[in-house]
Amino acid sequence: MKVNLTLFLFLLCFAVKAQNPSPENRIVVLGQASIDVPADQVKFFVDINSTDSSSVDKVYQQHKRLEDKMVKLLKDLQIPTSDVKYSLFSVSKRQDYMNRNKEEYFYGNQNITFMLKNLSQFTEVQARLIKEGFTGFRSSFMSSAIDKHTSEVLEKAIKVAWAKADIMAKAANRQIKRVVKVADTEDTDPIFINYRQSETLNEVVIRGQSSMSLFEFPQTIPVTTSVKVVFELK
Repeated sequence: MKVNLTLFLFLLCFAVKAQNPSPENRIVVLGQASIDVPADQVKFFVDINSTDSSSVDKVYQQHKRLEDKMVKLLKDLQIPTSDVKYSLFSVSKRQDYMNRNKEEYFYGNQNITFMLKNLSQFTEVQARLIKEGFTGFRSSFMSSAIDKHTSEVLEKAIKVAWAKADIMAKAANRQIKRVVKVADTEDTDPIFINYRQSETLNEVVIRGQSSMSLFEFPQTIPVTTSVKVVFELK
C-alpha cells in the first residue's frame, strides 16, 4: 500500500511539473488595445466655497444660500438623485498669506458632482451655474457604453499579445504551443515579476474637455486595456 501511495504521489508531482513550463520555455508578452467610445454624458464637479473673517455662522449662512440654489438647479434640470454625489460641509480656519497682517478667516467647503445625461442641456447648465454664483466648477465627457465594450477591448488586447508573441517566437525559430496565463498588468505572480508596468486593466482616460463654442463637435472616450499573457513555446 505504501509503495502504491508513493508511486501515485511521484506521478502526481511529475504531472504538475510537466504542466508548468520552465522559464526558458515561455515568453511573457504585454498586449494593449484601445476602443473609442462616443461620449453621451457630461459629469460636472462643483465646489461650493464660502468665507468670512468674523464668524463661522456667517460662513454657514453663505453656504446655505448657495446650497439651496444648487438643490433648486438640480431639481429644475430633473437630475435623478442617483446621479448626484456630494461631500459633507466642512469648515476650517485659515490665514491670508497674501495680506501683510496674515489675517485669519473662516473657510467653508463642499464638493458636489452630478451627471448630465442630456447633452443638449450642457450650455444651459454652464450658464446657469455661472449665473447662480458657482464659478468653481469643471466638467468631463463620459460614456454610458464603457462597460459594454470591456470584453471587446480585452479580446483585442489578447489578440495583440498573441500577434507579438508569434513574431517573437518566429524570430527565435520557435513556435507558440499554448497560452499558459492571462492577467492584468498589476498581477503579482512570480512569472510576471520582471514585467511590471504602471498601466491598469480597463483604465479609462478622459479626453476632449469642451468649451461652449466647441461643444458641437462629437467627442470620444478611449477605453484602454493592458494585459499580460504567458505563452508556452514548442
